[in-house]
Amino acid sequence: MAEIQRKGAKKKSQAQVAWDAVLTGISYMIPFIVGGGVLWGIAKAMGGYNIAADMAELDYTQYTLAMVIYSIGSAIFNVCVPIIGAYIGWALADKPGLAPGFAVGVISNTIKAGFLGAVVGGLIAGYVTIWMKDLSKKVPTSVNSVFPILLIPVFSTLVTSLLMWYVVGVPIGWFMTMITNALMDLQGAGGFVFGAAIGAGMSIDQGGPIGKAVALVANGLNADGIFGPAACKMCGGMQNPLGVCFAQIIDRFTGKKKFTEKERSTTVSGLVLACCYIQEYVIPFLVQDTWRCLVPCMLGGALSGGLCGYFALESAAVHGGIFVIPMMSNPLQFVLFWFAGAAVTGILYFLLRKPVDQDAEMAGNGVLDQLLG
Repeated sequence: MAEIQRKGAKKKSQAQVAWDAVLTGISYMIPFIVGGGVLWGIAKAMGGYNIAADMAELDYTQYTLAMVIYSIGSAIFNVCVPIIGAYIGWALADKPGLAPGFAVGVISNTIKAGFLGAVVGGLIAGYVTIWMKDLSKKVPTSVNSVFPILLIPVFSTLVTSLLMWYVVGVPIGWFMTMITNALMDLQGAGGFVFGAAIGAGMSIDQGGPIGKAVALVANGLNADGIFGPAACKMCGGMQNPLGVCFAQIIDRFTGKKKFTEKERSTTVSGLVLACCYIQEYVIPFLVQDTWRCLVPCMLGGALSGGLCGYFALESAAVHGGIFVIPMMSNPLQFVLFWFAGAAVTGILYFLLRKPVDQDAEMAGNGVLDQLLG
């Protein structure tokens, strides 16, 4: 289906096209990470957190039900990185980009280049495929039909895979190995700083480009088996809507009238959204009262994320809100850190916010308008 070009529409730069393709790859990868991570969590809840070590000593015919569930989760996790490469290639070059993108993701896993290798390889696969598709339009019709069936999948897959194996993947593999070794044992002060950076980053634009970039890194590391950043990301992000709701609750009890009646009527819905890890609830408040909302959210996010990093909290799932908390390495710690960050956000936001006209309209933006119909 041809794309409709609107008159006066701004043409995307190549950098924006590439970034959109990366986000597409990540979006298709997330269901695999969530599915695999939740199954891992269930298996660990049933068979203990060291279930992987126990499985190493057994033949698969001796696996318990928990071990079988863990194996299913592992099978899903094993394709996470290839899925990134496949759908980045697809986003750039349509169906012909799938096979080379998937192949380069498998190669990236093999040479320990991880998700970063799959991202770079998927982009290479997409652009090589685009070049091949353009080339097919310049050859005789008799040869043209061979391109989509034979030449594009074979040539694109071979070229991108060889480039990943011998050229691009070498420095990426070295870098990812260094990062993995550093993050595996990161806790204490170093873990706090790293986690605080993730939590604060997730609290800047509430699901916007900055939050997506931070989430991309955390999700990618999760696909490579580094589960700490995912816990920092979720905790730092989930505290934002909860903190805004805390500020409204404080406002109710103190009678300071710093929120309108319409805003306070969304508190219950906001609490539900916070539990479901939907940060967009905060956007209307951020739009109306940017700095007074932004600073408390970032400080609360830094505290929640930093505490997760300090105590080396892990989450195999990258999304799911309260539904995946029982599957974390220490669910009680997560809840405590989540509420601690939200308390900081809520108290500071309430103190900084100025009294408002109780009958004032809201920003006419975002989730609040949907909640109010």
